[in-house]
Amino acid sequence: MHLIPTLLSGFAIILSMFTLFQVNQIQDSAGSYQQSLTTLLLDRAKSCSLSNQEVDQKEDLFKLISLLDANGSVIESGSDDLRIKYVATQGAIEHVLACAMVLGEIDHLVGVIHTPTPATPLCTQVEHLDEELLDASIRYDLQKLVTVRSRAVIIREYLELGGKLFIAYPQGGLEKRTEQQQEIYKQELARYADRLVDSVLSCKEMDASKVGATYFFKAGSEEIYAFSIKANQANHPEQFSEWGMWLGKIENQSIKDRVSEILDYLTEHAGPDPLAEFRA
Repeated sequence: MHLIPTLLSGFAIILSMFTLFQVNQIQDSAGSYQQSLTTLLLDRAKSCSLSNQEVDQKEDLFKLISLLDANGSVIESGSDDLRIKYVATQGAIEHVLACAMVLGEIDHLVGVIHTPTPATPLCTQVEHLDEELLDASIRYDLQKLVTVRSRAVIIREYLELGGKLFIAYPQGGLEKRTEQQQEIYKQELARYADRLVDSVLSCKEMDASKVGATYFFKAGSEEIYAFSIKANQANHPEQFSEWGMWLGKIENQSIKDRVSEILDYLTEHAGPDPLAEFRA
């Protein structure tokens, strides 16, 4: 795959767009530090979205990011059309988190993708998107298709830049992928053996309210931050469902509620403990 040039190009763009963020210059208090860090990350996510010429509905993306910045969480219900702004925003934030880690602005970046089957972006090649991965409603919708194509690159970028990622799914989830998709996924597990971890849960089905992804990181202090999204997989969209996004310190109540919900679910079903590295 011609992955490394793509990743280096993307990283060069992010470096040219932003100057190095010095944590100790703004850490006047816990409150101001949080506001400065989350706002910085979300401002960068807006810039990434703006530079992505393939994604329309930029105004919707910017509104979502602004609400997330102001409130720390956003939850709304609707059709699968919400996928465009939520998954595009997710990809932008995953990208800026990985770049912030390389810049030394955050550390201990650990994520969990918790979905009914292994993560869609890791079951397809970057250059050749496997359309069998996608429900027909997404396969023929250019804007939804773009979110899948982008994340196939972004997830590998995240791993290339040093992020750790658990892929958690129920028993039998791997077998629901085609043989080719399973093979691609296994190849990625081998390629990123030190950073990509397969985790089969003890349950046979996943609670729909737990589907999504959650990331944890620190930045210049002992305080832990989290970014989480509630979404549906591209191979199993829902006609009407709840979508959500959270970003901030895990001690903040709305974020704490979401993080506890996910961590308790993973523990209950013999899943990974993404915070173990933070306790070491």
